[in-house]
Amino acid sequence: MAQTIQMTNEQLRELIEAVRASAVSAAGTAAAAAGGADGPNSKTKGSFSACTHRFGGTRSYDEVEEFITNIVTYKELENISDENALKGLSLLFYGLASTWWQGVRKEATTWNDAIALIREHFSPTKPAYQVYMEFFEKKQEDFDPIDTFVVHKRALLAQLPNGRHDEETELDLAYGLLNIKYRKHISRQSVATFKDLLEQGRIIEHNNQEDEDLAANSKNARGSRRTTRCTYCNFRGHTFENCRKRTREQAENDD
Repeated sequence: MAQTIQMTNEQLRELIEAVRASAVSAAGTAAAAAGGADGPNSKTKGSFSACTHRFGGTRSYDEVEEFITNIVTYKELENISDENALKGLSLLFYGLASTWWQGVRKEATTWNDAIALIREHFSPTKPAYQVYMEFFEKKQEDFDPIDTFVVHKRALLAQLPNGRHDEETELDLAYGLLNIKYRKHISRQSVATFKDLLEQGRIIEHNNQEDEDLAANSKNARGSRRTTRCTYCNFRGHTFENCRKRTREQAENDD
């Protein structure tokens, strides 16, 4: 027969507290073990193996900067360490870039070294005079949307040394290259930022598109009237049902 154990209220309370403390300790240990497997250590195991951004060696400032921005962002989001990022960088190259990396990879001892080498080889800094030459080389064509024009011009100005121009000066430079259809309606004094310029330019484009649509519809309507020919009197501009000559002659015959 099982022996009955009698406990005081104080002993029972102490036993419950002990069991509770033991359960909390066990849960904490399990959580720490899980964190050790998926938490801190996982940050050092990230890699570029699933990254879809690739670079083939095109010598283009825009493409190089886009590639660098994408992989730097991916590295941060995936918590890839500098060491692992440097080891896995070759996964992102193909073609000429892959061949180039094989020859220079020993020069890159850090992640920042690798980024600097990519810029130095495929997108070297242009001298200021060359940037200005490209900037003023082309004016805005009649078919160029103002958004596209401004984006390209601002991208060129971004290649100048930092602090070379403030926004007001950059606006002066870009404004003179605008198509006349914009300058007729946008005075230089009416825009203080590129945002102002784009907003007013879009309104002009919208209005111009409406004018073109109305003109096209009007032309089609006139053309439609010209091609309508009455089968009774053979004159253009009306149909058999609306022919006044037919109506008049029918009325005379009825009389």
